[in-house]
This record gives sequence, C-alpha cells and structure tokens, in this order.
Amino acid sequence: MQTVLCNNDVLYGILNYARKPISHLSLNPSLSRKAKQMPNKARVAIKVFDLDRSIAFYTRCLNFKLVEFQPDAGIAYIRDSDDELVLLASPHLEDPRSLLDEHRQVFKPGDTLDFFVDTFETQHARLVEDGLTDMRVEENERGERKLLVTDPNGYHFAFVIPVKRSPEAMITAYAGLSDDIAAALDGLTEADLDLERAPNEWSIRQIIHHLALSTSLSLMSIETVLVNPGSVFVRPPHDQEKWVEVLDYKHRPIGTSLALISAVQAHITQLLRSVPNSWDHSIVRKFTTEDEGHTATLSDMITIQIEHTTAHLDEIRQTRKIHHR
Repeated sequence: MQTVLCNNDVLYGILNYARKPISHLSLNPSLSRKAKQMPNKARVAIKVFDLDRSIAFYTRCLNFKLVEFQPDAGIAYIRDSDDELVLLASPHLEDPRSLLDEHRQVFKPGDTLDFFVDTFETQHARLVEDGLTDMRVEENERGERKLLVTDPNGYHFAFVIPVKRSPEAMITAYAGLSDDIAAALDGLTEADLDLERAPNEWSIRQIIHHLALSTSLSLMSIETVLVNPGSVFVRPPHDQEKWVEVLDYKHRPIGTSLALISAVQAHITQLLRSVPNSWDHSIVRKFTTEDEGHTATLSDMITIQIEHTTAHLDEIRQTRKIHHR
C-alpha cells in the first residue's frame, strides 16, 4: 500500500505529492480554492474491480459526484471532494493513461489517497449512519486528526484535518524535518533500509530517495513565489514510478539523498526568514503552457512539504515496528 498526498503536484489534484508516493493532493493544506482551475480532462485514474459498486460507494459514502458513466467502455468520471475530475477504470482497461491529461497518474488497489479538509464530522456521522464499519478516526502526536475509510476495492481514503500553524511555527517545523528524518533512521543498518511495510510498497531506502526528489523539486517554485509572486511557473510532470526505476531508488546508497534534503531545507529555511511577510503570496503552477494551472501560496507549499515528509516518516516508523527494528 502506498500513500498519496493530495494537493501536491497532482499532487495538486487528487491524489498530492505523493505520499505514494499521493502524493495528488490537492495535495490541502489546501490550495487556494478560490483561484483553483479545473482541468478539461482527468489527470488521475483509479483502477476498480466493479464500476457500479465503486460509483455507489464514492457517491453515497464519500459524497463524490458522478459526472459521466460509460459502461460499455468500462469507465466513469467522478469529481472528488476537491472538485477534481477522476477517471474510474474497470479491470479490462489495461492502460487508462491515454484517457488522462498531464500530469498522468494511475492508482491501484491498496494505495492510500489523502485529502485535506476543514472538518469531517458530518461525513463521519453519515458513514456511521450507513453502517460502514471499515473506518476509524485517528489523532497523531502532532494533533493532526484523520478519518480513514477503506473502499470496496481496497483503496484507503484519508480525510485529514491538518495542524494549524503560525508562520514561525511553520518555519520551525520545516527547519526540523532533516532532524526528524535522521531520528526516524537512527540505528538502522544498510540491510534494514530495504525493509518494506508490505509487499510492493516502497522500501525505507526508496522513501528517502523520493523525499530527496520532492524536496529538490519544491525549491524553484518556492523561490519563484518569493521573487515573482503572481507569476506562472511551468514544471513538466514526471512519471514517478519511472524515476524510481531509472534512478535506481531500490539499490542506491542514501547518503547523497540525505545531504541533498538537508542542504535544500536549510536553504529554504534561510529564505523564509530573510523574506518575511510572503506567506500569502502565490503563483500559478502549470505542467504545460497550455495547462490552466492552479494557484498555490507559499503557505500551501511549505505546509505540503511538512505534511508530505512527516507522512513518509510515519511509514518508516511503521515499517520499523512491523520488523522489530
């Protein structure tokens, strides 16, 4: 099971910045909803076992909206809680990527999809009333509350109420991420880095390389919003799983990735302190020049980095617990 953080580069769509490496996400600490623009086509596909049953679950239990159902083609389109268009694909549709717009991302049963919300009390009450038992409410040591729901296909939907932080608290939390990573890895051997939380999930080693990628990719957009607020920032999408394979996340030592994470985070922390009063400044982020894009504030970007990293560190801690490390 991989986790996807919604509102992250599709992660600013459904399914953000991957905790799956979700990140979509919309990745919320949500993007500034008032300026968020809808894509003409879905950028995300969810492979399901039964379209009818899945549509019924998503619309009734999760309050997603059915947009179009094409039973003969084995597909349906829904809008999720962030109003993002999502393609549901039946098993006989081997590769739904051709039906997706950039950034193309396909999820499979077992993945975890995170959505940031202001509250989930009404939704939780409705699920209880409907008799759904495969769900729970959790609160972590950071005070973050989440409603976890498992659908008929084995996807895990996490509706997260993020911690509200002041600018100074946000800087402190971001600046401490490198130390948090070091603490999560403390005492592990080189062989331990190849442990997985479950089959077909990323190993601890792969998670660290992924964090190096996401941290480094955040740098230019953060610098852009500080220097040129209101501008358009275009960054071509990347096939996350292809990067994992081609860049050999499975075998490479993690030393250089840890150094990269530490250096970029220290650099960004210095910038945040040197260019104050920029938290509400925003840019329009696009994958292509033709893309309508979405608006993201500096506060959105830093919050996403904090939540994304801490979510992956939770996965590393869970992996250590499972393997008694």
